[in-house]
Amino acid sequence: MDLSQISKELVRSWWVLAFAIVTFALYEQASCRLMKGIEKLSIRAQDLENAICKAEKKQTELRLQVASQNDPQWIELSLIMGLGLVPDGYTKIYYTNE
Repeated sequence: MDLSQISKELVRSWWVLAFAIVTFALYEQASCRLMKGIEKLSIRAQDLENAICKAEKKQTELRLQVASQNDPQWIELSLIMGLGLVPDGYTKIYYTNE
């Protein structure tokens, strides 16, 4: 086959080249969409992992609180911190914002 015969074959089968170009363009577009989707999902997965970590910390704190509810020192600390009560012998100091 010489060069003129190859060029004739290419001209005669132009639709194959056009199909290949269109297919490649569609593939590239789908690939870009897929990469953007993967990136969004990765960010969402990281956010969920952070939320799980925070929830596990909160759960641990709550379990410790429940476990120590019968401890007199814990009860006293809860009353001081939560309700602002002061046991006998302590002095309560008030701060005002003026």
